[in-house]
Amino acid sequence: MNLSKGNQLTSGFLDLLVQNGISYSRSNISRNVFSIKEFSTLIYIKSRSELPFKWGITANVVSKLNSSVTNWISVLLFQKPYTGYLLSSDDVNYYIKNVWPLAADGDYKPATGSYLSKNKPFNSIQEFIQQFNSLKD
Repeated sequence: MNLSKGNQLTSGFLDLLVQNGISYSRSNISRNVFSIKEFSTLIYIKSRSELPFKWGITANVVSKLNSSVTNWISVLLFQKPYTGYLLSSDDVNYYIKNVWPLAADGDYKPATGSYLSKNKPFNSIQEFIQQFNSLKD
């Protein structure tokens, strides 16, 4: 199957989770939302393989996630399947309210830099897992 570069990043990230004992399944919310049983969490993944690193966070998907009884996070991948930003649902909702512009296509348009100033990127799957575990503390 021929996957786009962004989809390859997402697929690679999910493979890394599995290699670290974390299984996933697709959700019915969006093709970019997965259920992580071990975390009891939904994960909304967006990927960018090339500059500029701008993602499209769909307003309708965020609304569905906010309506869900399940905890959720967002992961914004860039360049490699093990590099990106982990955002809690509170982070996403803060950025939507205060920072990210809403485009005519219904997507919020975060980018690296000041658009993600509250978050530090992870550079390995282990860093992702550590960041996720720190959200639970």
